[in-house]
Amino acid sequence: MSLSGTLSGSAIRKKFVDYFQQKRAHKYLQSASLVPSNPTVLLTPAGMLPFVPVFLGIEPPPSPPRVVSSQKCARVSGKASDLEYVGRTPRHHTFFEMLGNFSFGDYFKAEVIPWAWEFLTQELQLPTERLWVSVYTTDMEARDIWRDQVGVPESRILFRDEKDNFWGPPGPTGPCGPCSEIYYDWGSLADGNPQEDPELLETDRFIEIWNLVFMELFKDAQGNFTPLEKKNIDTGMGLERIAMVVQGKQNTFETDLLYPIVNHVAKLSGIPYKKSEPTDVALKIIADHIRFIAFALADGITPSNEGRGYIIRMILRRALRYGKKYLGFQQPFLYQLITTVRDLYQDPYEELKAHYNQTVETVKLEEQRCLETLERGSRVLEEVMTSLRASHQKTIPGAEIFKLYDTFGFPVEMTQDIAQEEGFGLDVDGFESCMEEQRQRARSARKGEAIVEDQVYAKILEEVGATEFLGYETLSAEATVKALIVDGQPVASVGGTNQPFVAILDRTPFYAESGGQIGDRGTFSREEGHHGLTVVVNDTVKVGDLVIHQCLFDNGEVLRVGETLLAQVEPTTRQRAVIHHTATHLLQAALKKVLGDTVTQAGSYVSPEGARFDFSFNRGLKPDEVQRVEFLINKWILENTGRTIQWLSLEEAKRSGAIAMFDEKYGDEVRVIAYGDYTKELCGGTHAERLGEIGLVKIVSESAIASGIRRIEIVAGEKAFKHFKQLESELSEAATLLKTPVREVPAKVERLLDELKQRDKAIRDLQEKMAVFEVKRLLSEVTPDRPFLVRQIEGQSAEGLKLLAEKLSQALTSSVIFLATAEQGRASFVCAVSPDFVKQGIQAGQLVKQAATLCEGGGGGRPNFAQAGGKNAQRLPEALALIQKTLEEAVSSAEKSVSS
Repeated sequence: MSLSGTLSGSAIRKKFVDYFQQKRAHKYLQSASLVPSNPTVLLTPAGMLPFVPVFLGIEPPPSPPRVVSSQKCARVSGKASDLEYVGRTPRHHTFFEMLGNFSFGDYFKAEVIPWAWEFLTQELQLPTERLWVSVYTTDMEARDIWRDQVGVPESRILFRDEKDNFWGPPGPTGPCGPCSEIYYDWGSLADGNPQEDPELLETDRFIEIWNLVFMELFKDAQGNFTPLEKKNIDTGMGLERIAMVVQGKQNTFETDLLYPIVNHVAKLSGIPYKKSEPTDVALKIIADHIRFIAFALADGITPSNEGRGYIIRMILRRALRYGKKYLGFQQPFLYQLITTVRDLYQDPYEELKAHYNQTVETVKLEEQRCLETLERGSRVLEEVMTSLRASHQKTIPGAEIFKLYDTFGFPVEMTQDIAQEEGFGLDVDGFESCMEEQRQRARSARKGEAIVEDQVYAKILEEVGATEFLGYETLSAEATVKALIVDGQPVASVGGTNQPFVAILDRTPFYAESGGQIGDRGTFSREEGHHGLTVVVNDTVKVGDLVIHQCLFDNGEVLRVGETLLAQVEPTTRQRAVIHHTATHLLQAALKKVLGDTVTQAGSYVSPEGARFDFSFNRGLKPDEVQRVEFLINKWILENTGRTIQWLSLEEAKRSGAIAMFDEKYGDEVRVIAYGDYTKELCGGTHAERLGEIGLVKIVSESAIASGIRRIEIVAGEKAFKHFKQLESELSEAATLLKTPVREVPAKVERLLDELKQRDKAIRDLQEKMAVFEVKRLLSEVTPDRPFLVRQIEGQSAEGLKLLAEKLSQALTSSVIFLATAEQGRASFVCAVSPDFVKQGIQAGQLVKQAATLCEGGGGGRPNFAQAGGKNAQRLPEALALIQKTLEEAVSSAEKSVSS
């Protein structure tokens, strides 16, 4: 049953935006990226996150100070994760859209409550008798508005405590307040008792559809609450949930927002929806996961083994596993679903269309890798569980979970899924202990302060206003000190040798780190006649509209708030950063010329020493492609085209063809930098006035950094010239060693390589001949009574040892072959176990690992064949003795088991 005819999810989204934009004078803001600017959050979990800096007072509110949006959200990691519920409940998702209207010190409860009611009952035509509301236990003002102005019967207004109806703050301190939730009552439509207690509001009969947050308090570090001078409104309504209600569905997967994807999976698998609960769960999980993947990839996230990239990889592998286990997929299939996601959501999310081809290629490539990972990881996990069953243990050790994750790329969530199905628990604490070192490295280094902790900066911004940036026009300027901060606390003055502190000025020529370009360095000074002073500025970052100078007090008496000083940017480092930044613009333009317009920027880093540029592309560049890119850049530099700068609206800039970064935040007016017809980008960085200033660009390296993401490193100007001179010196040295002219070095190296190949072939032939004689000798040592051969073989390489073990195992149908050799101080092991001994629990991978560990190494492999190595060959006899003892004990244990 549909309550509003055939109102689609897209129509609901449009009605919501139109209502607040046209009828309530809100400014419409398009969804921010799933990649948040907040460094404390991996993915955007709620519609209000992009506005946290405004709520905290770090950034000014938009004009007008009321906004409506439909925000892309993801809840896949951390406390907000809904992953384990997806597909098993009617309304949980990894990705969803949150409709929201926001007020920044403008309207409040008296306006937003009636508007919410009007939208639900008049725009969406939901029956009023089906709607319930909850309010915070002491919020009588909200209760009165619902009852007296809106007309909701008091019997359908429920009071709830802080756990359910109080929001925030977003960090230890900050704005917060009570909230009011609106519920839809399915009544007799729901499965279960239509008379169940509405006080619970947690059953299938009731569904929360909208949360209105009244941000009216501020919580300080001591836990005290004080009223906010400017009260804010933050609301959130899940599009999938409201579509479920409007369309008369009791499952979000059956709405038009998701069912076409479910149906596409069903058609590909040949298993219809509603056939069985396990297959339905799999269909819904895959539909949910591929939607998240498509949006995440379109926002520039790429699969990797850490951070956001790990989340994508984990979600994709989880979807693939459900497809393989429950729906019978044996080959990549997820990439075929991207078309349906694009068709459903490309309006208003144009990025899905723009990145479609790249998304399909990335998913397909990742699926192929995942199938290999699933096979390897599942096999290793099964070996672990088999071993644990034999010793009557039911918990997978943390070290094994970590090895699966770190060595085989097997997501922890997948290990957990399989373990639960097989009745095993996980040693989560042990795994976390193993992960701590990686987690420390993966944590983003903080520049400035995380915005949720920036109350000190919010207060400074409110008191002194935004910092005026002068750095486009000048490298030095007189400026007034507006604030000084030591150890996170404002101070009136700073002094003392090597005292670190933060300075905020009314204006500055220092460029603050953004867009990949590092912040300026330089000095603050004061004339000797005015009590001389020198302050070293080591870095410059930005927090909201404040430029933060990270300083070190060098000499002088003291620096005070309110005094005037001379701020000077170090010119050489600025100029080197300028030419490297400009060179990255040319690099992107050249890549698009050579490789095609599907190339999109995925990140960059610009410093005085060089630059790196990350971009989307699914293969390595060919040598001639690298040469063409480098040639184009230097050709443009020689033409010495001048720079043009325009300030345009964001829409005008995009229409003009200017390139924007996917994860950059842009205001209403943007700065567009162009050099002739070569390159045009939205960029707030510093750039050369003419391309000739760059001088020269050299591509230093091209490599893969993640699935579908490449990295090019370049040097420019003086750094490029020095790089060429270094290469020339190294080539000359090589020519001297080869005793040949420089121009003949490539031909001489090629001849030497051919000679080495011939020698390698001769060595392999000799090893095979030696192996034949060695096999005949060793075969006599293996009998039915002595089925184990544990030997050190002298004069063999690791490759020769493997060949010998393979020939022995082919000749012996029932045996355990364990061979070792010492080569240049290192130990090498190889083990072959026949099927009958594998069934008895003897596994080659475990044996070589045991020996290698003793010799300070590692390795492993299949139960029937494995290799390993160690760096301490002196302990090789001890390792062989350990293996001999292990095998004897294993046989003895098996014989006792049979006799009993």
